[in-house]
Amino acid sequence: MSRPDVLIEKWLPIAELGVESQRERGASSALPPLYFLHVWWARRPLTVSRGAILASLLPQWSEDWPEDIKETFPDEESYHKWFLRVLGILGDPVTARNLIEKANEKSERLPGNPYGYSRAFTRIASDQDIKTLWKLVEHTWGFKEISVCDPMAGGGSIPLESLRYGFTTYANELNSVASVILKATLDYPARYGKALAGYIRKYGQLWADLVKGKLKQYYPVQENEIIHAYIWARTVACPTTGKAVPLSPNWWLRRGSDPVAVELLCEPNRTECRFKIVKREKDIKKIKPDQGTVNRGVGMSPWTGEAIDGDYIKEEAQAGRMGQQLYAIGIKKPGGFDFRAPSEEDLEAVKLAEEELKRRLPEWEIKGLVPREPFPEQSNDPRPLYYGMPTWGDFFS
Repeated sequence: MSRPDVLIEKWLPIAELGVESQRERGASSALPPLYFLHVWWARRPLTVSRGAILASLLPQWSEDWPEDIKETFPDEESYHKWFLRVLGILGDPVTARNLIEKANEKSERLPGNPYGYSRAFTRIASDQDIKTLWKLVEHTWGFKEISVCDPMAGGGSIPLESLRYGFTTYANELNSVASVILKATLDYPARYGKALAGYIRKYGQLWADLVKGKLKQYYPVQENEIIHAYIWARTVACPTTGKAVPLSPNWWLRRGSDPVAVELLCEPNRTECRFKIVKREKDIKKIKPDQGTVNRGVGMSPWTGEAIDGDYIKEEAQAGRMGQQLYAIGIKKPGGFDFRAPSEEDLEAVKLAEEELKRRLPEWEIKGLVPREPFPEQSNDPRPLYYGMPTWGDFFS
C-alpha cells in the first residue's frame, strides 16, 4: 500500500512548540524529571518530541474522512485545535510570550500565569482524546500495531513521549551512559510500574546510609551547611624554599555585585599557605585577586615573589611531585550559597582520605577499578602529558 500523507508534511505548529520548549527549560528548579537523572548534552525538548511523533503518524485533514471522524473534525481548523490540545497546549502561548516580553521591557510583572495553563509537557491527553488519536491512526494506516523507533535515542526524550501515548517503542543508543539512562527512564518504569519507585527509594536510602557511614570521617560538615564543592589548586614545591606553591590563575570565587575572593596567607613557620575568604569589595581590592600564581604556564612563588619557570613545573609534574591543596569550600546554607576556608577538621579529613586511598589503591588497580588507559599521545591538547597525567586516572585529585 502507498504511504498516506501525514500531518507534519503540511502543517506543524512551530511557533507554539517553540514557546513551549522555552517554557520547558525556563526554570532550572522545575525542569522535567528526565533532566535531573543526568545532565545529557543533547536533551530534546519533550513537547517538540511529542509533536514530531504525533504529526508523523496522524493524517492530514481530509474531506474524504468517514462521517464519524468528520463529525469530530468538520474542518481543518478544528482538527488543528484538537492536535494542539493533545500536545498539552491549551491556550495561545505565542500571544502570552509576546505579552511577557513587552512587560519585561517595561520592567513590569504580569499577574498570575499569563499562559493560562501549565507547561505542555506536564499534561497528559484525556482518555477521550487518546481514543480519537488511535481511531485516526487505525484509519490512516489500516492497523493499530504502530511501532516508533529511535535508533540514536540519546537522553530518551523521543521514546519517552512515544511511550506516554501508548506506542510500541524501540530505542537504541551506542553510548553506554545514554543506554543506562534509557534503561532507567523507559525500560524499567514500563516493565515494573509505580512499584519500582518504592523499591528505589527504600534500597537507595539503605545504600546512601551505608556509604554515608563509611565516608563521614572524610567529609566533615559544620552546622546547618550542605557542602556543594571542594575547590582545589595543584601545587609544586617553591624552587627556593621547598614549600608548597598553590597554582591558580586568579583567586576569585565569585565576581559581580556580591564578590568573594581568596587571600593567600604565607606564614614563615608553615610549609603550606593558609587561605582566608574575603567578601567586601573594598577588602577584595587590597588583596588583588586577579594576580594569581600561574600565568601562561609560568608560576610565581608567594613565599619569595620569584618566577617559577614553566619547564620546572612540567618536570615536577612528570616526576610525580605535583600535589594538590584544598583552598575553599562552597556551601549551601539557608538563605543562599556561600564559601568558607577549610577548617583544621577539613584538612585532617584530607590527610585521612589520602592515607586510605594509599592503602586501597593497589587493590583497586589490580581489580581494574581505576581508569589507567593512557591519555593519547596524539591529541589537540597535550597538556595532560606535560603536567604529569599520562593516564585518565591521573586527572583525579
